[in-house]
Amino acid sequence: MSTFDPLTGVADRPGFREGLRGALQRSQRAGAQVALVLINLDAFQAINDLHGQDCGDALLREIAHRLQHLARASELVARLGADEFGIVCEQVAAPTDLAALAERIMGAVRTPVGVGEVTITVTASIGIAATSDAVAGDSSDELLRFAKTAMQAARQTGGDGWQFFNPQMHERALHRMDLAHGLQLALEREELAPRFQPIVEAGSGRIVGAELLLRWFPQQGEISPVEFIPIAEASGSVIAIGAWVFRQACLAERDWHRRWGETAPYVSVNVSVRQLDDPALAEVFADILRDTGADPDRLLLEITESMLMVDIDAKLRVLDRLAGMGLRMAMDDFGTGYSSLAQLARLPVDVLKIDRSFIQDIAESGESRAVVEAVVGLGRALGLKLVAEGVETAAQQLELCGYGCDLIQGYYFYRPMPADQMVEAVERQTALVEPSKATGLYFLLYVSEAVAPLSPQQLDQLLHRTRVNNAKAGITGCLLHENGRFMQMLEGERNAVLETFERIRSNHMHTGVRVVMKAPARRRIFTHWSMLLPDDTAARRDGPDFQGWQAQPMEFDVLAEDARVCYAFITACVPDVKH
Repeated sequence: MSTFDPLTGVADRPGFREGLRGALQRSQRAGAQVALVLINLDAFQAINDLHGQDCGDALLREIAHRLQHLARASELVARLGADEFGIVCEQVAAPTDLAALAERIMGAVRTPVGVGEVTITVTASIGIAATSDAVAGDSSDELLRFAKTAMQAARQTGGDGWQFFNPQMHERALHRMDLAHGLQLALEREELAPRFQPIVEAGSGRIVGAELLLRWFPQQGEISPVEFIPIAEASGSVIAIGAWVFRQACLAERDWHRRWGETAPYVSVNVSVRQLDDPALAEVFADILRDTGADPDRLLLEITESMLMVDIDAKLRVLDRLAGMGLRMAMDDFGTGYSSLAQLARLPVDVLKIDRSFIQDIAESGESRAVVEAVVGLGRALGLKLVAEGVETAAQQLELCGYGCDLIQGYYFYRPMPADQMVEAVERQTALVEPSKATGLYFLLYVSEAVAPLSPQQLDQLLHRTRVNNAKAGITGCLLHENGRFMQMLEGERNAVLETFERIRSNHMHTGVRVVMKAPARRRIFTHWSMLLPDDTAARRDGPDFQGWQAQPMEFDVLAEDARVCYAFITACVPDVKH
């Protein structure tokens, strides 16, 4: 006899099993196809944590009601777990019917649910499998397994979507199971190995730290961490592996401190969300610190913003306890998650790591430069160190130096390396007199006059052409034009700035070209290159009304008589709108 879920009123798991077996038996007699649709609510636990269990229960009841309304009378709707539902579909004519059902389910689930004064929006990951995918006979277990595989595939693509089961998906699931089993034995078989990627000073390239990265070398060959880390998270093996990784970090810190004393690089190590959820984490780390004698002040634990989406208060308690042990914290991949500034201020964080996605086109994109400048400014305001990840070119290093980023990590300087190569890299730098790959940030300020008056069309052409050329050269700055006269500040790599200026000097459109000042720069003033009329600046638009004042016009060449005044004038023209 079918049984029902007391919360939602739909069939429960035993009732679902019974209904599925009956549907399969009827389909065999009739030669028809049965399909199973599994629906998992995305991030349901976060809703419970945020709004409470009563609110979560009300949401489940409403979702169950909507699913019953969508299903045909012959289709069984069941609740299979805390946030998982299933629908058994009989007499399936074509896959398009199942796709249409999945779309209707997604629409129904997405529709906001009002619970008291709270409005909740949720999405779902949906997996679909049909009897044509399973073996003959009573294939309920196999059909359920296939639908679950498809549902997990939908979840892995970000949720809020549906997937049909296919054989390739099954092969991937089996491969993941093999990897999960292998990870359980990896420590015992000594197949894991640490790699260290140096973190360097942005300007000098001097190694000041290193991130410990995990590598796995089973018998079949190296497996990418992109592949095995999520599996370790899902299977729970990351708890034991994470403790082993932390021990390796502590051993490295001790070894480096013996070699180089207070100048030794610090060690940075990643902590996973599963580790933060482990109530024994702080005790395990404390034991390892005691066993190894490592200095916690020279160890940096990296967490990501996405870890804090669920049950942030509990995670904060764990982080505070770790910080109380003397361990330092870094917010990894900053800018890609959902944490608010209020949350960031609550965290015991010492370092912000700027995500590589903002670094990739920083030399060409004004938008990326503006984001990096804002993150650096935020870090400065909070008293945090800034580390830029994924730096691969000299132009990227130059930009980051210009905005005052403290540290850099990326292939431009070093790739991940074994411990002995890390030691060699630090030993080599101690023998160098000059710092490596030092920044060459430079600025030049000049004034000039147009040979002939420029029409609005000519000014537009000048703006477009110069903006494109300067972006390619990594030049930022500002060009002011008023009454046929120009004042321009150029910022960038020294040779690029000087070459750009020489092209300007030799251009037949200019006369009276005069350098006001040029010198190495500590940082950039402008996030991009723009051309402005002085009346377009925020100071002119939003400042006081000078109507009625006795005007005493001052041409650019007069301002240029005093380099300090000229510099102050043009740097006050940082545009508030990109051009």
